[in-house]
Amino acid sequence: MQPSIQPPNKTRDLSETVWTKIDRKATAIAEFTIRQYRKKRSTWTVGAVGALIVVIVLLFYIDAMSTGLDSWDTDGDGQIDEDPSDWDGSQLKSVGNVDDDGDCWSREEFDRDWNGDGIDCNVIYNYDRNGALVSVNADPNVDEDPDESAFLEESLHRSFLMGFGKFGFLFVLGIFIPLFLATGLIRDEQEAGTLHYLVGKPIARAEILTYRLLGFIGLAWPYFTGLIVLSALVTGFFGPGDSIYRFSDLGIWLGILLAILLTVLAYATVFATLGIIAPRFGVALALLFAVWEFFMMFLSMIPGARDLGIATLSISFWGGEVINSIGWVVWNDYNFMFGQALIVDPFAQVALWTVWYSPFPTTNPLLNLVVSIVALLVISLIFVLIGQSTFKQRELN
Repeated sequence: MQPSIQPPNKTRDLSETVWTKIDRKATAIAEFTIRQYRKKRSTWTVGAVGALIVVIVLLFYIDAMSTGLDSWDTDGDGQIDEDPSDWDGSQLKSVGNVDDDGDCWSREEFDRDWNGDGIDCNVIYNYDRNGALVSVNADPNVDEDPDESAFLEESLHRSFLMGFGKFGFLFVLGIFIPLFLATGLIRDEQEAGTLHYLVGKPIARAEILTYRLLGFIGLAWPYFTGLIVLSALVTGFFGPGDSIYRFSDLGIWLGILLAILLTVLAYATVFATLGIIAPRFGVALALLFAVWEFFMMFLSMIPGARDLGIATLSISFWGGEVINSIGWVVWNDYNFMFGQALIVDPFAQVALWTVWYSPFPTTNPLLNLVVSIVALLVISLIFVLIGQSTFKQRELN
């Protein structure tokens, strides 16, 4: 009796697995999309315009930082910054004998104690329950000539980073690039009659949209990364301070990079889906959506509307919240900067207008960062599913 011979277990070769087939299809369509867009003049034109905008803005920044902002003679004695404030950002209650230029001690003895604490020529600092400086009671001619230049340059530098990140990258370029390039990912192929070649392959329509989006991302993300790196280098070397490079700002630029990558992904899915839903009016719908985003971005800067959460119905809001949350984490000297603004001039706080907004919808910056990232990913997923569903039901002419 011969022993039965069991047939060998046939295992699927690695090159024939489902995952490798998906990988080959994704790579093929994404690579086709990248090559296709690299050969279009419109791609190079849009990219060149975006890069030119960034370069021009950075040149204005370099000019402003190189020229500098001059201090002024607050007390009219012909000297500048001769009696700066001695406040160091701590909750110091009172400082005595800080009249650096002696113009308080030169007054009559009965006229040296205006704040009524019994100490001549000193300063009293008042704080709120959160430890923020709210008022300064100084005796006459004490700390009356602070260094306005140092504060204004630092505050305007920070305002530039946050403003350029939100308005320049997120809104202008973040919408501009996907609007002109991602709207036609499927629509242009259908109008050109070349979509039949893609659909004729053994690839599901839903996969075609996904892989076309991957191809667009393969072009857009490196492009924006390059612009962010350029901006970080310029502002780091030309920014205020005594160091050669401002490494402390790298966290801000990483936050801006994260925000722009996620925002561009979300806008690309929205515009590509609009191009599928309404091939003839896709661009018009995309422009209307861009106007909506513009309106929502400015609405998010109004405290009342911001607290109501109206602007959460936009992509720009969540992208801006990523940057806003990163700003709170990296620049954690909120009380110090606003205290310096109060010492320089009550109206100097306007220079910090775009630096810090109260996090929304949570008050914790880290939690708010996570919520904003999840919101952008969910928006992207929803519009991808809508686009896939519409594309599968679309009849090709």
